[in-house]
Amino acid sequence: MPLLKFIFSIFVAVWFFVGVSGTTYAGSLLQDLENALMCKCDDKCGKVLVNCTCSTSDKTRAKFSKMLDSGLTVDQIIKSQVDEYGETVLSAPTKFGFNLTAWVMPFIALVAGGVGVRKVIYSWVGKKEKTATQNDEPEEKTATSEKYSKRLQDELDGIEL
Repeated sequence: MPLLKFIFSIFVAVWFFVGVSGTTYAGSLLQDLENALMCKCDDKCGKVLVNCTCSTSDKTRAKFSKMLDSGLTVDQIIKSQVDEYGETVLSAPTKFGFNLTAWVMPFIALVAGGVGVRKVIYSWVGKKEKTATQNDEPEEKTATSEKYSKRLQDELDGIEL
């Protein structure tokens, strides 16, 4: 009799863990699906399905749960949604074709901005160095600088204190 109880408890434990893991797996598949697709509600909220709380999203979740229970894979469900609504239903652009630019352009813009900032900084530093080297050399007064110096001196002499 104790052997029968032991076997029965093992059977119940195995049945429980298999049932829980299957439910957890289905839940993670549904969450993967919700993260991959946008909500298609009437007010066009523009949220990812996992973040949307409208009644349409609840209906869509129930529909996806039934589709997963019927044996369809996440990729098959996503493909059916893309066929029905177009690529706008995807939460992220595909990584091929023209949509590849959506993935690549931010990095290109970041590099181009860095190069631009580097050029500006080097031009500022270069101007400072030129000014410093010009000040270190003996100044040769030209005719225009002498003219302005004389005019400045005349103006200063004309000021009464």
